[in-house]
Parts: sequence; C-alpha cells; structure tokens
Amino acid sequence: MASSTASPRNRSASALLGTLVAFGCVAAVPAPAAAQPPQIAWKGCTDWGCIGQVKMNVTKAGGYDIAGTYNFSFFSNDEVSFEELSGLRPRKLLLLSLREPRFLVFGVYGAEEAEALRARYQTQVSGALVLVLVLMAKGFPEGASALPVSWDTRQVDMGWARFNVSAKRTARDAFEFRAEAPDHRIDGEWSMTKLPPWPDSQSMAGWTAANGATLPSITLGEVRQFRRR
Repeated sequence: MASSTASPRNRSASALLGTLVAFGCVAAVPAPAAAQPPQIAWKGCTDWGCIGQVKMNVTKAGGYDIAGTYNFSFFSNDEVSFEELSGLRPRKLLLLSLREPRFLVFGVYGAEEAEALRARYQTQVSGALVLVLVLMAKGFPEGASALPVSWDTRQVDMGWARFNVSAKRTARDAFEFRAEAPDHRIDGEWSMTKLPPWPDSQSMAGWTAANGATLPSITLGEVRQFRRR
C-alpha cells in the first residue's frame, strides 16, 4: 500500500471533496486548495458527522449507472458498512476507517471484483449520498430536528440542475427524503445517530481482502488489531 504524508484528517477531507466535485456539489479546485476543502455544513453537524444509517433507493442519478437499493451504516468508531441490496446476491463492504483506504468485502470473488465494489461505493454510490446531504442542507437549513412531521417540498438550484427536495421528520434525528430532478430520483430513510461498532467477536470468515484473498476463521477484533500495527 502506498504511503502518504497527508494527515488522516486531510485524507478524509480530500476523499469527501473528490465526491463533492464528481457529483457537481462544488467546483473542482486546484491541488493546493484540496488540503483545506469546504465542508458540508448543516445546522448541528458537518460532513460525515451528519450520517448514521441511511437506506437509499436510487432510480436514476445522472450519468451514473447506480440504480438500486443501498444501506450505509456509519459507526461510532469511524468504520463504515456499505450494502448493495438489489443485485442477485447481496454485496457488502466494510471500510475500516474513513481516513484509511483499508476495506473488506463480502459477496464478491477475487481482487478485481473487490476493487470494483470499492470503486462503486467510493466514487459513485457515496456520491449520491453526499448529493442528498448537500440538497438537504440547502433546502432545509434549519436542520434535521426542525423538519416538519409531514412532507414538505422545497426547490434547490445546484446550478447544473434544479431539484425538488422533499422531507419529513420521523424522529428527533431521523427523516425520510426524496430528491428529484430531470435526470435524478433518489429517496430513502436517514438517521443521524451513529451506530455502535460491530463487536470484536464478529466472525469475518468468508470475507475478501482487497488483494482478493478469502479470510479464514478470523474475528473482526483480530482484523482491527492487525490494522493498528
């Protein structure tokens, strides 16, 4: 794995910026500016801090071929679980840190499929997730806790497309959403509360490493210990 002199915080921020640029949420910036990218600020949270668990249905997303149903789980220890639920077989990705490119996958075979799922998550599907967050922050700047309990729709002009953004609050920090534009339709359920991490005793047997190797009988706790070395 290539080493980097960038700090963990800057690596996480740079990854977020790349997603924002790819989905047209911000303009591309020159390399020197990428170290200090703009954050997504919504009342009460910023960036990945606004995401706990999201079930997202994508009907269309511009030029991205990502129609399907997905589940994101952001854990309190900085790990992220991503599930692709609409294929012939469910596929999962466990990102061991938002700040490091280390991951495990399930339901794929070999290094090529593992990398394809990582790329689909990081450069495409997570972009749709970030787009929804940007639209919610622009359309409902009062914050999630101030969302109405019945559906409300507001227009958000992103410059490259005009969206109708609808939402209703289902709990203090949870809501349903729908974002529509001529070439976009994304809807789902969003909770902002981080989930407790999977236990160290969780078996990872049958999961696949980035190099395509299938893990033997090993626990998540052992994987975490190895990552810290």
